[in-house]
Amino acid sequence: MKPNFGGGRPRTFTEEQRADIVELAQIPPKVLGLPFTSWSLAKIKEVAEQKKLVKSISVETIRVILEEANITYPHTKTWKESNDPDFAAKKNESSNSITNHQKKGG
Repeated sequence: MKPNFGGGRPRTFTEEQRADIVELAQIPPKVLGLPFTSWSLAKIKEVAEQKKLVKSISVETIRVILEEANITYPHTKTWKESNDPDFAAKKNESSNSITNHQKKGG
C-alpha cells in the first residue's frame, strides 16, 4: 500500500492573493503613481503589503509566485548618484590622493 502524503506544506496565500500579486507585477509602476519605472521583487513586496493584498510576504515567495506565472525578475543593482555639480572633479581628486598615498607609502 502506497503512503498518502499531502505533498508538503499547504499554500499560505489564496489563489486570489497570488493572482493579485501577478497582476500588480504586470502594471507599470508609473501607472500606479509610483516614483520608479520598473519593478523589483522588493518593490512588489512593499507595494503588495501597502495595498493590503497580503499582510506580509517574502521576496522569495513573490519570486515563486511570479515564476509560476512565467514572469521573472532579475536581481536589481542600484547605484547612488550624487547631485553635487562638482562630484566628478572631487571624485578624481579623491582617487588621485589614494594613488599618491600608495606610491609614497610603498
